[in-house]
Amino acid sequence: MTLKRPPELAGKVSSLTISFGSQPVISDVSVDFYKNQIHVLTGPSGSGKTTFLRALNRLNDCFEDCRTQGEIELSLDGTTQSVHSLKPQRLPELRRKVGMVFQHPQLLPGTIKENVLLPLKVVCGLRGEAAQQKLCSAFNQAALWDEVKDRLNTPAHSLSGGQQQRLCLARTLALEPEILLLDEPTASLDPETADQIEVLISQLAKRYTIVMVSHSAQQTKKLAEHVIRFEHGRIV
Repeated sequence: MTLKRPPELAGKVSSLTISFGSQPVISDVSVDFYKNQIHVLTGPSGSGKTTFLRALNRLNDCFEDCRTQGEIELSLDGTTQSVHSLKPQRLPELRRKVGMVFQHPQLLPGTIKENVLLPLKVVCGLRGEAAQQKLCSAFNQAALWDEVKDRLNTPAHSLSGGQQQRLCLARTLALEPEILLLDEPTASLDPETADQIEVLISQLAKRYTIVMVSHSAQQTKKLAEHVIRFEHGRIV
């Protein structure tokens, strides 16, 4: 008999509470994440899912009135890091390792290839052949290369909604994250395109730990290895 190895811990959230001003949005939440598995955050609108997701790479720091208590520990570069003990100058590296794709495509001005090459230049200091190789690899991972390889110099906004979402995903993958945060990645897409993105997410889980928000019960059933349901800022 072959014993299946237990999944490796990718992160641990302990007693997390997040408030905006005097209003608590997340209250005493604890949860574990596992490497190369898909964790789906579900629950009604306004229950705290996106706020929780943004806490994992400290994007909530962008709001002046946000106050966070508790502990978030993530396994990055082979070591366990306490996210909230990181100094501000280390946040760009955290957000590179814990990459986020938002619900609506956040395109940069410029061409399709510039949307990937510019972050590689600014964040990683890469240009030339090294950057081109990472671009090609990321586009292939995002199942986009065959669709755009002959029009890389056209405006990114000329792409369809599903292609724009995959371009944003490719941009994140080019920076070589270890954890992917996906905030309702198929919410604004038609059913056929959403199916394509779901297949892609399943494939990406072989290489990345994925934490995603979904309002779709069908999608959650199809993708989730761990379901984390929020209600009124708590896990139920």
